[in-house]
Amino acid sequence: MVTAGDVHALLADRPELVPAVEAVLAADEPFAFADLSVDSGRFGELVSQGVVEKTSEGEYRVADRGAVRQGLEAARTGDTERETTATGGVTSNASRSTPSLPSFSDFDRSDKLTALGLLAGLLLVVAFRLTSWPAVFRDGHVVLSGNDPYYYRFLVEQLVTDPQVTPSNLPGAAAKGEPLTVVSLWLVALLFGGLDAVGGVLAWYPPVAAATTGLLVYGVATLVTDDRRVGLASVLMLAVLPGHAMRTSMGFADHHAFDYVWLALTLLGVVAVTVAARRSQARSRPRLGLSGVGVATVALGVTGQVLAWEAGPLLVVPLGLYLAVDALRAVAEEESPLHTGGPVVLGVGIAAALTWLVHSTLGWHTTLVAAAPALVAVGGVGVLVLGEAAYRTGLPAWALAAIELVGGVAAVVALRMLAPQFWTEFTTAATDRLFADRAIAEVQSLFSGSLGWLLLFGLLLLIALPYLGWSLHRARTDARWLPLGVYGTYFLVLAAVQVRFVGQLSPVVAVFAGLAFVHVAGWADVVAPPAPFAGGTAPTLSLPDRSTVQALVVLFVLLAGLSVVQVPLKTNLVTTDAGEYETAAEMSAYSEKTGLTYPENYVLSNWGDNRVYNYFVSGESFSYSFAERHYRSFLSGTDGEGWYERLNRRGFVVTTDAAAGSGLTVTNANGDATPDIGTRLHDDYGSRDGDDPGLGHYRLVATVDDGRYKAFHLVPGAVVRGSADPSSTVTVETRVEVDGTSFAYTRQTTADADGQYSVRVAYPGAYAVPGTESRVTVEERAVLNGTTVSTEA
Repeated sequence: MVTAGDVHALLADRPELVPAVEAVLAADEPFAFADLSVDSGRFGELVSQGVVEKTSEGEYRVADRGAVRQGLEAARTGDTERETTATGGVTSNASRSTPSLPSFSDFDRSDKLTALGLLAGLLLVVAFRLTSWPAVFRDGHVVLSGNDPYYYRFLVEQLVTDPQVTPSNLPGAAAKGEPLTVVSLWLVALLFGGLDAVGGVLAWYPPVAAATTGLLVYGVATLVTDDRRVGLASVLMLAVLPGHAMRTSMGFADHHAFDYVWLALTLLGVVAVTVAARRSQARSRPRLGLSGVGVATVALGVTGQVLAWEAGPLLVVPLGLYLAVDALRAVAEEESPLHTGGPVVLGVGIAAALTWLVHSTLGWHTTLVAAAPALVAVGGVGVLVLGEAAYRTGLPAWALAAIELVGGVAAVVALRMLAPQFWTEFTTAATDRLFADRAIAEVQSLFSGSLGWLLLFGLLLLIALPYLGWSLHRARTDARWLPLGVYGTYFLVLAAVQVRFVGQLSPVVAVFAGLAFVHVAGWADVVAPPAPFAGGTAPTLSLPDRSTVQALVVLFVLLAGLSVVQVPLKTNLVTTDAGEYETAAEMSAYSEKTGLTYPENYVLSNWGDNRVYNYFVSGESFSYSFAERHYRSFLSGTDGEGWYERLNRRGFVVTTDAAAGSGLTVTNANGDATPDIGTRLHDDYGSRDGDDPGLGHYRLVATVDDGRYKAFHLVPGAVVRGSADPSSTVTVETRVEVDGTSFAYTRQTTADADGQYSVRVAYPGAYAVPGTESRVTVEERAVLNGTTVSTEA
């Protein structure tokens, strides 16, 4: 079915056909060629382009009067605008020969409304990402959300300050992890002032990336549907998708937001290729403009995807799936797959060359990751060869599908046999990335737990799914829908495996949800139906009246209201807790006061918070692996002295209500039960409690949020030495006050046969020995240096 866009494009390319189109629109249907005063060649062109179609009785009629009339009007408007000045006069050839940039007043009312609507939509995207503002900007500091953003903050600061760290000499994990992400943030930080700008750049980058993604989503939706209203609605839906808003929120400077831009760019490129192919077919001759843009966009998008993230090849897989399915579609419709698949393969091939060039010159990524685009390109060439052969020989689509399946299996077997090491690396990486059994929220399934998908999408996923299925059906006759259908299906499956892929699924959900919004509004007679459900005809954009606005607002609340509510709730889950930040600030102040430097001020904590603490205390937030391996074991252990040695006698330990102390006890050979270290620290501050022994190497330095967070400094501890009755039990105690929390710190020991005793204490202060007149004052430096002090009677 011809669309308004097809007619507009045809007449823009062939303006001599305008009178012929006017003639067929003016004729009464059905009509014969003899009834028209139209040249036979031009009439035949209209028939071949689908503007006019033949009826079963052998007469003719206009294929879609609304679409043809709208396309004609658009062509007339374009011609008029090119021929008239702002004052209404006819421009001269001389004036037309001097190109100039158009001003806002040069655009028609519909274009202006579109631009303003798009700007408003993108501002709304950013606004929903700023709900975390109060948690990010605190006391003149930038407090990023989550744990991993401090890894990127550390790396960017290293690039800014350390001349030894360069884009070609990144730390190993960064060079093989997210090199393009880190280097891009570094370049922006340099642009805005260097080291002082790093925090602000990382805080703002996710909302900016979200707005960029929104702009690309508008392009995808508008190209696919030929309806600007759907494009604007898609941006609106992206703005309120909770899963996407959370991962692109202010301060959540992980790699995700960066990945979404490249993914959306790649999808836009593939869609542009399909649109260009459709328009070329409508003109019966190729037009390279839009197709060339599509090739360049695919090349840039794929290169960015792979270089930005070590798992970037996962984001390239849907391109291979698209090429395979598109070849089947083309053969089923008796078309050459080269029209839609060829430019995509060319784009991927260019990306393969660019990726390998960067890999070989800068050392970014492993050979496996760098080779991913090349593998897709080679596979794409194979699919195109098979598809073109099937098209030319009349082979049915089902036979081509069988050949593709056999060829795919053969390629896998060949890869495994010819490059076993490469195969092992590939399968290991895929298994570890997708199916690792770890207690991390982002590796759980989207559909695990209690309606997790509802909290991450609201009702919009449910609303979008029928349109996803419809797009795959519609793609058979309109190739523009196939990229969205393939990408949506692929990332839905990945999200079902790991919820981290919700962000990649979101742009596709936004497009389908935007289409659903306009479609339902059309069904309710609020607005005209969207172009895909109105014969390709979309009305000229205009300001709605008050009643229409009210109806649209009500509809939006019904469809997306739950999503709007969930955005701040989900975003709040990744912001740094106020108590966590204050605890880090307290340790930092203590570290500075006592002159500690890294690694003496390393912080041991739950791995999910470890980079936050270490960034603010020591600035070293590259890795949390030590905390991941040892923190839980430390808390559940009972040998405080042994753990002090194991932790190299240095650093801080953070305990929280949630993590500290399992409440477990260990029974020794004498039948004595000893609580775990976490309980003895968090509940008793390292003091003896009843029969539970105290700890002499852990000094409380901060207690925050009514004791929900506590920080302890690992210290040598002062040794209190004195004399008492032989073999008697000796207790020493003092009163300690930290951050307004006061408690009695008690240690106990047994005198030897000669009446001598010694006991280690972690706090300075005036100690008494109950039952005696003995006293001792322990100075701060004695605790920090492990000095021995003697009691005085």
